Amino acid sequence: MTSGGDSPPRTEPRGRLVLHLQELDDRIAQLRTEISELEAALAGDPELESLRAAAQAAEAERQAAEEKSRAVERELTGVRQRARTLDRHLYDGSVRNPQDLLGLQHDLASLRPHLDELEGRLLEWMEATESAEAAVAAARAAVTAREAERGSQEAPRRERLEVARRELDEVLALRATAATAAGPADLRIYERVASRRRPAVVHLEGDSCGGCHLPLGIREANQVRAGDGLVQCSNCDRVVAR
Repeated sequence: MTSGGDSPPRTEPRGRLVLHLQELDDRIAQLRTEISELEAALAGDPELESLRAAAQAAEAERQAAEEKSRAVERELTGVRQRARTLDRHLYDGSVRNPQDLLGLQHDLASLRPHLDELEGRLLEWMEATESAEAAVAAARAAVTAREAERGSQEAPRRERLEVARRELDEVLALRATAATAAGPADLRIYERVASRRRPAVVHLEGDSCGGCHLPLGIREANQVRAGDGLVQCSNCDRVVAR
């Protein structure tokens, strides 16, 4: 399928002109994607935010473990003081009544299991606090490392962003020139096909379309080789160029 139209005279085959236009469009898309990614990377760092959140969570766990440890330690101090008081009254001779002495012995004996329990809980919370402190240190180190890495990457990213923006402006200007060279009729065909299929322009592969890989007619294949007119595949509608 060959398209004629109101295109001006060209030195380049029409298929090559729209192929060049497609190459420029591909480069424009690449640059826009790169610019978007660079701008996002400079605006924020999801990994760093995640590491900072992890460090905050680790610090919260450390504080909770420390508070639990202090609470158990305070309770243990109170029970120990109570045990010392009972022990002193039991042996300092201030209590002589046998019934009262038995009561003191009973109270002191009942404190022993509680003391053991509190000492065990205190040890557990002290160990938990130590583990939490290690986790905080590791999380903060990860944040510091990421901040340093981000700092080392920022200048190169800003430089690359400037280069990419300049290149995009240049390629957009080239694209405008290429669109003029292709002519309005061929430009409409290319943009119509490109809106539905990518790539819109393919090379001839033997006698076949490089897009759908089905054979062209002999006449169309020869026209592509000769650079005569704008040839489209009758199956997939792509423009076929040398």
